[in-house]
Amino acid sequence: MFAIGNEELDKASPIGDSIACPKCGVEHEIKYGEKVLPDGTKIPSKMLAYYKCGGACYLAGVNGKSIMGKGEK
Repeated sequence: MFAIGNEELDKASPIGDSIACPKCGVEHEIKYGEKVLPDGTKIPSKMLAYYKCGGACYLAGVNGKSIMGKGEK
């Protein structure tokens, strides 16, 4: 489970175009999801940012802010 509050998000730094992967150490491109409109068309959205490493996708940001490091022990 993952949780982040509005105050934490407000304090987070903006997410960039790429990320140094904590899994493999390689730079990966940040990608974004799409919003599906009522008529079924899709438009770009910066609400969720993610990156791919190997065959998996990992959450990297919310609403343009980085969440990297959040929840790691």
